[in-house]
Amino acid sequence: MEPTARIMVVDDENGICQNVVKILSKNNYKVSCALSAKEALEKMSEESYSLIISDLVMPEMNGLELLKRVKKDYPEMKSLMMTAYASTDTAMKAIRLGALDYLPKPFTPDELRSTVSHALKGDLPKVQIPAEEVETIDVIDFDIPFEAEEVAKYTGDEYVRSLGPSDMPVYEIKPVTTLEHYCLVGDMVCEIFKKLGATCKAGVKTTECPQKKAKASSAKTKKTDISKLVGVDMPFNYDEVVSITGPEYLANLHHEGLSFVPYETLKKNYEASGRGMQNIDVDMPFNRMEVEKITGKEYADILSRSDVPVVEIKSDQPLENYCLLGEMVCDIFKKLGNTCKAGVKSSLCPQKKKAKKVSGDAVPQQDIKKLIGIDMPFDFDEVAEAAGIEYAMNLQTDGTSMVYYEQLKQNVAALSGKREKTDRIKQIDADLSKTVLIIDDEIAVNNNMRKILAKKGYEIDQASDKKQALEKIGSNQYGLVLLDLRIPGVEGLELLKAVRAHLPETKVIIVTGYASIETAVEAARFGAVDYIAKPFTPAELRNATERALRIAA
Repeated sequence: MEPTARIMVVDDENGICQNVVKILSKNNYKVSCALSAKEALEKMSEESYSLIISDLVMPEMNGLELLKRVKKDYPEMKSLMMTAYASTDTAMKAIRLGALDYLPKPFTPDELRSTVSHALKGDLPKVQIPAEEVETIDVIDFDIPFEAEEVAKYTGDEYVRSLGPSDMPVYEIKPVTTLEHYCLVGDMVCEIFKKLGATCKAGVKTTECPQKKAKASSAKTKKTDISKLVGVDMPFNYDEVVSITGPEYLANLHHEGLSFVPYETLKKNYEASGRGMQNIDVDMPFNRMEVEKITGKEYADILSRSDVPVVEIKSDQPLENYCLLGEMVCDIFKKLGNTCKAGVKSSLCPQKKKAKKVSGDAVPQQDIKKLIGIDMPFDFDEVAEAAGIEYAMNLQTDGTSMVYYEQLKQNVAALSGKREKTDRIKQIDADLSKTVLIIDDEIAVNNNMRKILAKKGYEIDQASDKKQALEKIGSNQYGLVLLDLRIPGVEGLELLKAVRAHLPETKVIIVTGYASIETAVEAARFGAVDYIAKPFTPAELRNATERALRIAA
């Protein structure tokens, strides 16, 4: 233990900050408090600290941003993360960015002291990942996948610092001066305050404004006479509505708020107006005489409600050998001189029935294994041939092809002549050539993951127990391992440790139905790059796989 260690506590809630200071001060630590990341960075530039304990959700700069900045400027400083909004996603990110532990609020004083003690002693392992991989971790906000520095290039540092969780800038507007005779209890300018020069005794005693209380009491809702309402589901006074709209409107008012006049009543009203006989129809308000002058009486007589004339065309004479049952000229009818017995007996044309059956049997069955997805019934190979493998790989459920931000940057760099040393096309081919090992004892889940990834062109290998998993890990090379946490005979993270020992460059994604903050933290410490909780969607699995292989590339 280092009893004289200097500790920095960062939390935008002053009460929590002071509580942490009190708890740790009892162990003889020298503790400083900062209410924002900016204040913490200013203090760290003036004094050195052994440990920083930071909240996660803070305005202007969140805890992950601060952690990333501290690890860059003060690589020897140890760090812990605490939050009331704990999630496996932010736990993985915090550990991979260098935090030694992740404390969900609320925590007990003993839990805090124990974690701090272990951190200062060096008992907690620190994750070491390449600087390039650190840059791929989103930290500006948990739902904004952009780096703060890049956003600042276009919008300015002030805009970035003001970004809130809703992706919108948040500004605090303070009044220039305090209003005269303003009472804080009543939250208003008060005449009593003006006379007394302070809040009245009643307000101080009850912490409630007596004037507002009196107004609220007198303004209580009066009981409504339900007999005067339009209806139970329309709480409007009948007489008031009649005075504005008229009795006929109200008589036809329905519960959805529309006044609906029945068709027969509408016709009577229209005829009573004196225009009914002159017009062609209710929904065609044209004068019949005027239409006849231009088009003729016959045309006006055959006008339909769609404003199009309807003409019945009759055949001068029946077609020869025409069967009324089959509604067609029939060779069998020609031979027999009448409808066939099968048709008369079943009232169905046997020729049409046979043709329908043949056409139904001829429909080819779709191989669903080759489809892009359940909700995208297109053959993967056909789409890839027409649009390119990259387009098909990035196709989303809404039918659009979405290129990830890092890939988009590389594409833009290539178009502008600033292509990276690694050729983009070779990188895509290398990603596609990566093989994936799926380790899960649930056969159905294992096969579902295989089907989802196989449709995207990945080469899949599978293991369903500990023995198979260890054999494949020891004898093959993989770009990615999808690892279930609970497999019979496996103790804790035994298989994850085996992957790290035999395949140190292979990326690992934890897939589990027993997600917890503790297992996410431990998995991150042993090198897992992502953590997926079951049940998951095909898109979630595909996106996590693509992110992991992009890091590996």
